[in-house]
Amino acid sequence: MKGVIMDKSGKSYTVLTEKGDYISKKLNRNYEVGEEINVALTSFDYKSFSAAAAVLILVGILAFNMVFIPYGYAEVAINPSVELGYNRLYNVVKYEGLNEDGVELLKNIKRIKGMQVEEAVDYLVKEADEKGYMSETEENYVVVAYTSKNGEVDKELEIKVNEKIKNVGTEVALMNMEKNHYGEIREKKENPAVEGLKEKLIERNVPEEELEEVEEVRELARMLKNTEKEKNTNGKPENPGNSENTGPPEGVNPPGQEKDKGNSEDGEEPGSSEQDANEDKEDKDNENNEQNPGNQDHGSGNSGGNSSHGGN
Repeated sequence: MKGVIMDKSGKSYTVLTEKGDYISKKLNRNYEVGEEINVALTSFDYKSFSAAAAVLILVGILAFNMVFIPYGYAEVAINPSVELGYNRLYNVVKYEGLNEDGVELLKNIKRIKGMQVEEAVDYLVKEADEKGYMSETEENYVVVAYTSKNGEVDKELEIKVNEKIKNVGTEVALMNMEKNHYGEIREKKENPAVEGLKEKLIERNVPEEELEEVEEVRELARMLKNTEKEKNTNGKPENPGNSENTGPPEGVNPPGQEKDKGNSEDGEEPGSSEQDANEDKEDKDNENNEQNPGNQDHGSGNSGGNSSHGGN
């Protein structure tokens, strides 16, 4: 096979074959660049080698992206706010303070990178406590605002975080955010956890003007918790024991009326039987007097006759 010398370095030559392949060969004779030579090829398949090399490069790029490029982000908001960038394996590959307290908290911390997300969250909470960011008198809140595909809840991540920090002695809330929305908030140099909490409060009919000056995660989380309590309270059914109608149910006599009920089963008022009997007797007497009106006159006549006879 013919080939053309393209480059040389000592006895090593780069040759372009008539098939368009570049090969490297060591030749005993001295050739000049551009000189045509006969090339004896080995059985090595350079095209197969090139294809395999391309596959290896692609795999290497994918592995690099999987291990070293952030796949998602999670903001750990206490009052210091720290953003964690994590890969598909949930290993932290980068971190950044999002406010002054967050930058201060990260000083002299070098062990976060490479941690699992839940381990990093737990570590940051404990560091914040040691450095005095946790209140000893008020309730503390930790909000983890993380990105997710299409705003869907990442159950695996939430289970890991909740399990790891369940004993830290503070209220912990996880809030998933659509990745693009999270990015838009970061581009504005705003805090995703703060903005996410405000959005949830507005959804619960809290006026926007009440939230304009509130920038602390702790205060916003407390407000959200209170709205949840009010929602649960207003949604409960009324206690039957507190009903204003305290009388007996319909058709049931109040206590103390059972005896009267027995007397009035026939429709009579209690105590009316004796009165009715007397009235019936009077009616009978009047009826008899009407049927025998002579009884009264006869008695009067006899009396008058006796008086006349006595005069004789």
